[in-house]
Amino acid sequence: MSLDQASQTPIGSGFGASAAAATSAVYAVAAAMGIHRPKRELALFAHRAELLEQTGLGTVSVIFDAVGAGAIAVPGEPGVAEFVNVDVPKETRIVTAFIAPYDKKDALSSKSVSERINRLGRESLANFLSDPTLDNLARQGERFSASLGLESVEVKRLIELAKSAGADHASQNMIGYSVHSLVDVDKTEKVVRELRSYSKDVRVDVFEVGTRKAGVEA
Repeated sequence: MSLDQASQTPIGSGFGASAAAATSAVYAVAAAMGIHRPKRELALFAHRAELLEQTGLGTVSVIFDAVGAGAIAVPGEPGVAEFVNVDVPKETRIVTAFIAPYDKKDALSSKSVSERINRLGRESLANFLSDPTLDNLARQGERFSASLGLESVEVKRLIELAKSAGADHASQNMIGYSVHSLVDVDKTEKVVRELRSYSKDVRVDVFEVGTRKAGVEA
């Protein structure tokens, strides 16, 4: 059996593409082979593959059965991890800018970086849970991103451009040479123009916050 996949988001730059690909592959193969098992059991294979290959940070545990925006409050495998959702205004858009792929193994295999990720993650999560709102979620993401120290000169400049053009928040994708910003729909076009003005090689996309759970369409 062969499986062809297509991704509409950049791969290897903190968009969760590897988790989405692993999860969709497992679901698709199970459906094609007539394997009828609970979604959690199927997602567990994708989750373990991500851990073995060091391509994700627990993203499968969220996307297999969650929607919207929020944060993982309790880590773990699918069905164990707990996700805290936040309300998202319908006027909110996510504007992203992608420069190049990033090899996560370089960061995740570094003891000092891993320790910094864990420490900053605990602090940011505690701050978020004290006020679980979209605004605070984005603020904690900015704080985490800036404090982690993996922002390149290009990433920092894109963050500056997004904010100067009217983005409410902007920070580095975890982990990638890319940024994401929260923008009111009325300011979307200006933010897009500013990000594209940085370089013709920067890919800029606009997304709405998703409302559909992962699954296999009939």
